[in-house]
Amino acid sequence: MTNLKKLEQSKLWKAIPVILQWCVVITGAVVTLIVFLETAFRLFDFLNFNGYEEILIMVAFWLYMLGCAHGSYEKSQIKADILEVMMKESAFKNFLRVVREVLTVILSAIFTVWAFNLILYAIGVHTTTPVYRIPMTIGYSSIFVGLLLSTFYFVVYGIDEIISVKNGTHRKAAEEAAEAEGGANS
Repeated sequence: MTNLKKLEQSKLWKAIPVILQWCVVITGAVVTLIVFLETAFRLFDFLNFNGYEEILIMVAFWLYMLGCAHGSYEKSQIKADILEVMMKESAFKNFLRVVREVLTVILSAIFTVWAFNLILYAIGVHTTTPVYRIPMTIGYSSIFVGLLLSTFYFVVYGIDEIISVKNGTHRKAAEEAAEAEGGANS
């Protein structure tokens, strides 16, 4: 059993995506509810909900960043994989895979550190929203949490990718897929 398979069997690995899914559903529902209420209040001239954008933005921050983390778990982010599709299996293609994974981890880690520094800055300066005086650290912390989880997944999947390149399992999987496709076309 590979290290990734062992990790995938752990309770933590199984729990994080479930928590992320629930958080995305809840924050998505809250965003929808806020927009609905603001529209209804305006339509019926019932209540002035000034500054609702501040609450909406904070919830949307969490929605986007938790969705980003979940996308990292699923490996479903938008990618520029044109080389992956166009190139035949080769040592150079494997080298590009490793470079892609390493760069992804490095950049994600840098962005995570920046997000943490942004939180520290917001705490030091006491930044708040203008109307409701909501601390900006609430929104900024969503960036940090989302990037931290994404970086975690990038590291795990990057290590797995490097191991599979080292072991040649990419080449074997590509050959098996080609054989299966050739057999299906016959």
